[in-house]
Amino acid sequence: MDAGIRPRRQGSARCMPRCLVVATTIAIGGCGLIDIDNDASLIDTQPQVRLDLPTDDSGVATVELTGLPAPTLDALRTADWDDAAWISVLQVTIQTEDAPDDIPAVLGNYTVGNDDVVRFTPMFPFDAGQRYTVHFNPTALPEPTAGAGKPLTSMIEVPRPDVDSSTVVTRLFPTGAQLPENQLKLYVEFSAPMSAVDGLDYVRLLDDAGRQVEAPFLPLGENFWDYDYTRYTIFFDPGRIKTGILTNERLGRPLKAGATYTLEIDAAWPDAEGLPLEKPFRKEFTVGSFDGTPLDTAKWRLRIPATGTTSRLVVSFPEPLDHALLMRGLGVEDENRQRVDGAIEITSWETRWSFTPRQPWVAGAYTLLALSILEDLAGNRIGTPFEIDRFDQIDKSDEQEYYRVPFEIGP
Repeated sequence: MDAGIRPRRQGSARCMPRCLVVATTIAIGGCGLIDIDNDASLIDTQPQVRLDLPTDDSGVATVELTGLPAPTLDALRTADWDDAAWISVLQVTIQTEDAPDDIPAVLGNYTVGNDDVVRFTPMFPFDAGQRYTVHFNPTALPEPTAGAGKPLTSMIEVPRPDVDSSTVVTRLFPTGAQLPENQLKLYVEFSAPMSAVDGLDYVRLLDDAGRQVEAPFLPLGENFWDYDYTRYTIFFDPGRIKTGILTNERLGRPLKAGATYTLEIDAAWPDAEGLPLEKPFRKEFTVGSFDGTPLDTAKWRLRIPATGTTSRLVVSFPEPLDHALLMRGLGVEDENRQRVDGAIEITSWETRWSFTPRQPWVAGAYTLLALSILEDLAGNRIGTPFEIDRFDQIDKSDEQEYYRVPFEIGP
């Protein structure tokens, strides 16, 4: 299965009002206030960290440090500091669950304004909805530091813009209403990229009494996304499907022949912007008998197009095949074994594969090329059932990478 990095979609902050968000501060110790000549301006000036939000898309949210005494601000204005020196005083990092000590600081620009505010402007805008940690360390300030306050740690977060949920589940494969008892996997397609999360947290399989089926799916589901994060694969636990495996003997198969089930997808599943789905998704299906028969290309039926046309080559199967594998597991070659370029369409509940060439067909011999990865809904391949004990009953040296089905387009 292909893996990749989902593209980031930018949200809009157009409706975000300008305001100052005072972050929650946690004192973490440090030196106390120092009374120098009883100067009231140097006493009780505990700084605060706050987030200044822009008024429109052209602005960038900044971190502001207020409450520093005037002598310290004057020293900062004249300090010729590099990034490392500034970071030692005011550091912004992305907040993570495990909070590692070596997480790098967010890079940006530090300034001291005429309004006595120290500002940090990030090199790249803060992500909406992402939490950041701000560390203030007064011990790293230039002299005089009297009245600079105690060290503190604050959390800031740029609010998400008010955007209505729009992502939906567009299709669930297989699209048919009946699945075999040993169904191997399901594909969930979305209308837009999703977050890189474990989709199994948002999926439930219910039996005909409305009870949730116990552990039907293979865990570690965060790895089952396609490159664009618009298709998620749900694997039924192979240990429960295949006979002779301990999990199968203890729990049996998750699907029982003759029964009806419902797959539910929670609307809380977040898309790439962190927004929930527009609505939940449900699909009811019945379960047929166990399918242990390998694929047989001799049972495929081909409808041959006419020469000089761009009519479709149609291949019909006696049973539904795996949709994702069918999209890349079949192709057409000419008599010189050159790949014919064209468009693929899968219809009739994954029992029909159609190929429309870019250029008109030329009379001659052709080959329908079927890769060995092609599977039916139960994982059976061409000449090889899913249930076979590969260590005892098959010689891997005889396995083919592809199978050829010849056909000819007449003059």
